[in-house]
Amino acid sequence: MTPFERITTQVQAQIPLVRAMEAALGKPEAHRLVREALDKANRAIVGARGSLLDIPTLATEFAGFGQGVRYEFETLEQTDTVLRNEVSHCDYAEFMEQIGARDLGELLICNSDFAMADELGLKLDRTKTCMNGDGSCDFCYTVKSKLDPTSPAT
Repeated sequence: MTPFERITTQVQAQIPLVRAMEAALGKPEAHRLVREALDKANRAIVGARGSLLDIPTLATEFAGFGQGVRYEFETLEQTDTVLRNEVSHCDYAEFMEQIGARDLGELLICNSDFAMADELGLKLDRTKTCMNGDGSCDFCYTVKSKLDPTSPAT
């Protein structure tokens, strides 16, 4: 099963649960609880790797995320401590649009990236996503052990 098939199958099962939670609890509380649960699950999954992720391995895995789908990106910067990619097309956003749930795309798909990066020893900065209609996603991963401890966290 490709990452796309696995993620879209999971999302299709999650959507009715999220919609029911939104109706019962209101969107803010429902989304908070869903995000908390997904972050915990994603941390456990990536934590099972038993090791942190270096930039060369991340670059390879980033490319593999689009296996079998149209997932276009350009690497803008890659050093031993930083990977900066710009995604210009994402089939995940198109999928969520097709099933009428693009409003849940960041919650169920995109925002999982932050907890997984953190668990793998990386800091992720992202200010825009295809899912949100920004036209691209700007990923900047930094190895946490190499971050300047005097700079404020964002």
